[in-house]
Amino acid sequence: MNNLDFTNLKENITHGDFILPFSIYKGTMSTSFPSIATHWHEEIEVIIVLDGKCDYRINLDSFVINKGDILIIGSQSLHSLTSIPNENMTWASFVFNINMLKSSNTDGTLLKYIAPLLNHEHQLPIIIKDNIDCYSKIFDVIENIIYCYYEKDIAYELELKSLLFKFFSLLYKNNLIEKHQSKNNLTINTTDKIKLVLNYINDHYSEDISINTLADLCQYSEYHFMRFFKKHIGLTCIQYINNLRLEKSSILLTSTNNAIMDISLEVGFDNLSYFNKLFKRKYNLTPKEFRTINSTIFK
Repeated sequence: MNNLDFTNLKENITHGDFILPFSIYKGTMSTSFPSIATHWHEEIEVIIVLDGKCDYRINLDSFVINKGDILIIGSQSLHSLTSIPNENMTWASFVFNINMLKSSNTDGTLLKYIAPLLNHEHQLPIIIKDNIDCYSKIFDVIENIIYCYYEKDIAYELELKSLLFKFFSLLYKNNLIEKHQSKNNLTINTTDKIKLVLNYINDHYSEDISINTLADLCQYSEYHFMRFFKKHIGLTCIQYINNLRLEKSSILLTSTNNAIMDISLEVGFDNLSYFNKLFKRKYNLTPKEFRTINSTIFK
C-alpha cells in the first residue's frame, strides 16, 4: 500500500481471533445479493467457485469466474464481486492472516517463502483453473483445510497450519507464485488514483458528488477521468455511485423502520421515483417488497 488513507475501504471484520486468525465463509451472488462492494483486507483470502459464475475485479484486472475456479486475493488487494444477469454464483472461502505461519526463529521457510509474501516481493496467482496439472492437488488441500476447520478434531490447529504450508508449497512447487515481482510506477500510480477516488465516494456517497471534484482528485480533465474510471472499474462513475447508494439503502431498509423517502434521501437520492426505478432494476424488487422479504427489524 501507500501513504494515502484508504481505511474506509478496509473490510471492518475480524477474521478468527488472536489464537487462530482464520475463518471460513460461504455465500451466493444472486438478484437479492448482487454484489460485494470494493474493499480490501490485510488477510489472504482463497475462494472456490462452487457453482455458477460472476464478474470478479481485483485491483486493475477484471475476469468472469466460473464453477471450479480458485481465486487467491492477496493482502491489501482491492477487490469486488458482481453478479451477472440471470446467473447465480455460490462460493466458499477461507480468510487467514499469513502471520500465523511465521516462526519466532528466523529459518529458511520464513526467509525464502513467507517473508517475501508478507513484503509483497512474491506475487500470488489470482486465478487457478482446472486445466493445469496441479489443480486437483491444490483443490484437495483446500477441501482438507475446510474439512479440518469444521471438524475441529484433536490438534486441528496443528493440522490446519500444516495444510496451509502444504497449500503454499504447491503454489511454489508449480511455479504459480511469481518471484521478484516489481510493479511499475505507472501501475502503482493508477491504483493509488483509483483507491483515492473510491475512498472519496465511500465517504461522500450521501452528498452531491460532482465528476469535476473526482477528476480533480486525479488531476485529470472530466473527459479523461470518465474514461479512466470506466476502464479500471468496469462501470461509469455515476453507475458506481448509484450502485453504492443502493447497497447502503438495502441495509437501511432491512435494519431500520425509517420511511423509504427518508432512506432515499439519506443515501444521496433526491428523487424518490428515480430511487425506486434503480432499486427495482438492481434487486428485481421494489424497496417496499425488499423490506418485507428481508427485514430483520421485527424478527
